Amino acid sequence: MSDYFKEIITQSKEASSAMSKLNAEDRSKIIMNISGFLLSKKNEILEANQLDIERAKSKDVSAPMINRLILTSEKIDQLSQDVEKIAQMPDPINQTLENWTNPSNGLQFSKVSVPIGVIGIIYESRPNVTIDAACLCLRSGNISILRGGSECIETNKKLYECIQEALKDLQINPYLVCFIQNTDRSLVEELLQAEGDVDVIIPRGGRSLIETISKNSRVPTIKHLEGLCHTFWDKGYDKDKASSVIVNAKLRRPEICGATETLLIHSGHSSEGIAYVLDNLRSQGCEIIGCDRLKEIYPIDRAATEDDWSTEYLDKKISVKIVDNIEESIDHINKYSSGHTECCLSDSQQSVELFFQNCKSAILMNNASTQFADGGEFGFGAEIGISTDKLHVRGPVGAKHLTTFKYQVKGNNTTRP
Repeated sequence: MSDYFKEIITQSKEASSAMSKLNAEDRSKIIMNISGFLLSKKNEILEANQLDIERAKSKDVSAPMINRLILTSEKIDQLSQDVEKIAQMPDPINQTLENWTNPSNGLQFSKVSVPIGVIGIIYESRPNVTIDAACLCLRSGNISILRGGSECIETNKKLYECIQEALKDLQINPYLVCFIQNTDRSLVEELLQAEGDVDVIIPRGGRSLIETISKNSRVPTIKHLEGLCHTFWDKGYDKDKASSVIVNAKLRRPEICGATETLLIHSGHSSEGIAYVLDNLRSQGCEIIGCDRLKEIYPIDRAATEDDWSTEYLDKKISVKIVDNIEESIDHINKYSSGHTECCLSDSQQSVELFFQNCKSAILMNNASTQFADGGEFGFGAEIGISTDKLHVRGPVGAKHLTTFKYQVKGNNTTRP
């Protein structure tokens, strides 16, 4: 272990002791103070962010990736508001989840929520994750070790400075949130090998990052795989309503993981209705990548290949397939989806129930944009990511999901025969 990383581990262990002494109100004050420093240092944050954006442009980073980097005055205001929502949320730890008594011996059992411990968060591009992750971990009584990408290092440094000053201002250990400022990739490897010092790793980024971490980590992970999201437009669902949701699901922010990447259209729709929806996408700069059946009734931009069905574009591109029934759409989704979010546009209760019961993804929606796949929209204040795992937590990972539990058992001089 390098001296640099050893120091971070030491800081996190000392901070764990300090965290255990804080109550829910203390942690709320810290988070509210972070919100205040975000606003007071807004100009400095924006200046740092501009340095990252200019560097990214000079390296010919793709437009969708640059969009993920950008902070504006309005975004910082929104981030501050989101932080305050986290501060005002019910405390997720020290909550009694279950109570019961064993009638044969009178033992009283309680299942109580507790922090996980030390959480390592490895992420790319989005600087808001620095604040979201730190505040969600504070809310849930966890120590966080943050490792953002080199592409937004200047912004992340300035955001971390806000966190540190908020803690020091309250005379609280500043390493309740730790940050790996060194961009050397070897430090990611050290974090992944920190079994016993770090309790869980949460990666947030592209497929290559997630696969590398899953392959090499000795620490348990909560994975956020890519967002290969689908929208199915069922027979009989109004084309105006469908167009409104589909355009939003694809183009509101095409670079986010909740953006729809594949549109599945029931063959019962007229060619005119299909053209109406696809023209609305195309008029806003979206490339239409279609199957052979679509090509026969609509002038697509290019034919879809097998790879397109498993591609997360994160751009103004959408793959489109004609299907004969909802069962075929479900089969397609279960075959190609990353397990993130799927939508069924349908007024048929039978279709919706079939969709909900048989699609295997973490989030299933009916008549709503896939871009609602967001912790804030779920009422979690914010999210560290969208878990596509099946163990511990699925979907948006908020503060209450960053907990585990312990059992408390009370007896009355009870012995076991």
